[in-house]
Amino acid sequence: MAVHKGFYAEEGIKLELTEFDDGTDPYSAVTSGDADFGVGRSALLINNAKANRLVALFAAFQQSPLMLLTTESSGIAKPADLLNKRIMITNDAKEVGELLAMLLQSDITREDFKQQQHSYNIQDLIDGHTDAMASYISNEPYVMTKAGVGFNIIHPKDSGFDMYSDILFTTKDFALRYPELTERFYRASIRGWHYAFNNIRQTAEVIYDHYNSQNKSLEALIFEGEALKPLAYDDQGNFGTLSLRRFNEMAQVYLITNSITRGYRFDEFIYKPASNHLRFTQNELDYLAHQDSLKICINPDWHPYESYQAGLHQGMVADYLQQIMDDIGVKYRIVASSTWRETLKLARSSKCDLVAGAMQTIQRSNYLDFSSPYLSIPAVAATLPENRNIQLKDQRIAVKDQSAFHDILLDRFPTAEIVAVDDMSDGFHMVLNGEVEALIDAKASLIHKMRTDQITGLSISNLLYDSWDISIALSKDNPILLSAINKAISAIPQEKHEQILQRWFKIDFNTVVDYSLLWKILAGIGVLASFALYHYFHVLRYNKKVVRLAERDELTGILSRRKLHQELEAFEKQSDRRRKPLSLIFFDVDNFKQINDSLGHGTGDQVLIDLTRLVMSNTRQSDLFGRWGGEEFILIMKDSDLNRTHAAAEKICQKVAEHDFSISRQVSCSFGIAQFDNEESIDSLIMRADEAMYQAKTNGKNCVIDAS
Repeated sequence: MAVHKGFYAEEGIKLELTEFDDGTDPYSAVTSGDADFGVGRSALLINNAKANRLVALFAAFQQSPLMLLTTESSGIAKPADLLNKRIMITNDAKEVGELLAMLLQSDITREDFKQQQHSYNIQDLIDGHTDAMASYISNEPYVMTKAGVGFNIIHPKDSGFDMYSDILFTTKDFALRYPELTERFYRASIRGWHYAFNNIRQTAEVIYDHYNSQNKSLEALIFEGEALKPLAYDDQGNFGTLSLRRFNEMAQVYLITNSITRGYRFDEFIYKPASNHLRFTQNELDYLAHQDSLKICINPDWHPYESYQAGLHQGMVADYLQQIMDDIGVKYRIVASSTWRETLKLARSSKCDLVAGAMQTIQRSNYLDFSSPYLSIPAVAATLPENRNIQLKDQRIAVKDQSAFHDILLDRFPTAEIVAVDDMSDGFHMVLNGEVEALIDAKASLIHKMRTDQITGLSISNLLYDSWDISIALSKDNPILLSAINKAISAIPQEKHEQILQRWFKIDFNTVVDYSLLWKILAGIGVLASFALYHYFHVLRYNKKVVRLAERDELTGILSRRKLHQELEAFEKQSDRRRKPLSLIFFDVDNFKQINDSLGHGTGDQVLIDLTRLVMSNTRQSDLFGRWGGEEFILIMKDSDLNRTHAAAEKICQKVAEHDFSISRQVSCSFGIAQFDNEESIDSLIMRADEAMYQAKTNGKNCVIDAS
């Protein structure tokens, strides 16, 4: 389906397919250069153990559908019955370890049966032209049933031999010489398999119309797809999984058949993207290659940020998790829980490897490490209309029990009374009844819950003027995985952030109005006019809020990452003749995680706010200053060459180091500088500045480094 749907074409690949037949040896075709990629069965391990020339991209089937089929009337029902019998088996299948091991287990060697050329015609078995036929469990049994002929299945898994099958592979040399092509081919192929199994009937029709050399009926092809789908996914529901542990277990089968000798190694057999665009270290690459699957704990009820319903993990956090796990190349499975309290209990007892979306607090930092934030969310308060402008420091504030907001509010407002509630619905009613002055949570989550519970009489107020960061949390004994995840987070493209934002927030961005007042207006002016009025203000608020969220960082009020990128893209689109010099300063706060861990999230936020004010007071009116994410900032200096920009960065660096941030730790920043080259892209400019900033950190921090 990848060919038919144009997935290869979308990746810029012109593909020529060669149909498999008895005379085709995929290994020879690929290693000789006659083909670039091939699909082989588990015999690839034998080939690779001998020459170590291959890389396996993925396995289409976690459990081989290959077996031996006999007629019921033949009396051949078990492997031992095949002694001196005729077996139709392809050249490749002859080398498939599970079949040979199964026969050898019954003292039947390769010389103890007669190999016949495979006709791919089940009638040969029915008519007695062969005694056993190598078949797919999804194909020939269906035909036998339709023909009314009894049959026996002799399957290797019943003898304890279970292997990967239909493995997409290429040579190491090809993957090294053409890393981008290999990656594009891999992506298109995976996409095609997913589409096929999600659209079985359509796929069957395409095969029937265009690739039906075996002359199967449409009904048989549909049956085949439905029978193969369960074999294609591992226990966690992941497609294409390959693991070093599984290959080593499979190799034991080939020792039985004397196909390989001891001393084999498959460390380099599993495909790793040659480009390594995330700049993983060798230790990180080795660690990730040995991970079969990670267990992920989640928040089951925090829509639209994250939820778990009917076995489906969804929301913004779920989308980010999928992106990050895809980038580090590790499969995962969800550890279900019914409440956030239960999730944290699972995390504390090490029942999961990661928590998909968590805010860092001092308490949680005792048993968890936190990645760089990938999502910043506005924190707001649900209040009575008359309390929309109150100061929170001495008030009674409700917050969901076990939420990170609880610890953060305790730190931020030590004189306030923080009331934990089991459910946000309880919090809404406490506000309405005057038991608390405000309910605090993430904005979109509060709005969603108010709508689903049909809560009226409350206003959403931005009393905190703050955004809080969401990270991935993991156990403290896993620094290599933490490093890899941080690299994946830093590489998330701006377009992906925007896609996730638009998918989940296009409705929830609307400011919630005071519904009690709205109903009074509706009652007074009539239904038709009321709906027109409501629609007008609804759209007006939506548009204003979208513009604000798109252009400004919620915590600091400076430009957002999205707005910074738009400004740089606008500059890039100018003609070379019109362009004046433009330079970029990329900087972040040194040891910011230690500030958060030791002094609290609220103190860390205040440091960022104070830093923002300090930098803005030391920049030109024409400069563009924004928050790139977390503790990272970008300053765009128009009409400024590298020397002038360096001087400006040195000034800011000194000002920051000398400033009193009113905390017990010294605050400093590391700076990287790059000047735009007309031959490069904006993304390249940002990357060069980012790399220079990391070089500044390597050089001892609190300094300025120019990009090369």
